[in-house]
Amino acid sequence: MLSLPVIIYFYISSLTDTIKKYKEVNAVLPHFFIPLQSLIFNIYPHISLDNLADESLRKNLDYTNYFSLKVIFIALNIYYLTHTILLYIKHRKQIKNILSYEIGISLNWILFFLLGYLSFVTCFFILNPDSSPYVVYLPFLLIMIYTFFQRDAQITVELESSIIQNTNITIEVENQQNKQTNSINDEKREILKNQMIDYIENEKVFLQKDLTIYDVAKALNTNSNYISNILNNSLDCNFVTFINSYRIEEAKKILISKEYSNYTIEAISAIVGFNSKSAFNNAFKNKVGITPSDYIKQNRID
Repeated sequence: MLSLPVIIYFYISSLTDTIKKYKEVNAVLPHFFIPLQSLIFNIYPHISLDNLADESLRKNLDYTNYFSLKVIFIALNIYYLTHTILLYIKHRKQIKNILSYEIGISLNWILFFLLGYLSFVTCFFILNPDSSPYVVYLPFLLIMIYTFFQRDAQITVELESSIIQNTNITIEVENQQNKQTNSINDEKREILKNQMIDYIENEKVFLQKDLTIYDVAKALNTNSNYISNILNNSLDCNFVTFINSYRIEEAKKILISKEYSNYTIEAISAIVGFNSKSAFNNAFKNKVGITPSDYIKQNRID
């Protein structure tokens, strides 16, 4: 039980590139010091038959474990869940500045998982030595069932995380070769901004579902940090918002076109570069103010 918050942290880390920090055993093992110490403490009395027969020792062990669950377990959860939530926030911010899509890698389900896990931890505040174990087993079972049904998303996230890591390595090598710095003056920023906009509009690369900021930087023979700098400071947006704005403008043309009148909303969303209908609907409504279906009703001329 004491190892559970540590396992949760490493599990979430394994779905992001943060896991790179824990490639070696000596980086992981210290996190399990308290659980391992508790395990040894519980096993030791059972080694001796005399101790096993000592009821007072068994009773003291029960109350020691009760204290561990009520105090140490809660403290470990506060520490590791805080780091897990910060990791989740960092990951969400990172993918929006790097990728042009979120489905399968955004870890939205992790937020619900953490909320469920917090309800599980809360049960220990009402726990006493005589409580039924089902007080904690039931919410824990619900969490495990939820995680089981998210297994497809977990696999996708892990694969995409590997893509991010591999792409990062490639770009870092290119940046070292080009001997570029992260600083950029106003004149260069304006020139690069115009080049980027021309490239996006003329080549229509926004139609690529798996487009990343590294693809754009490579095409312009520049640093991805420059592109990110321009998006954040000059255009006041992140990469996914920038690319989606072009996708939505393209979708607006297609939605009211007679040529595509027999196409479904899902098919059109795929044509303009979205990798799911729900992502398309959400982005379109945020940008235009109405759903794609309502936009068709208001603007298409039969």
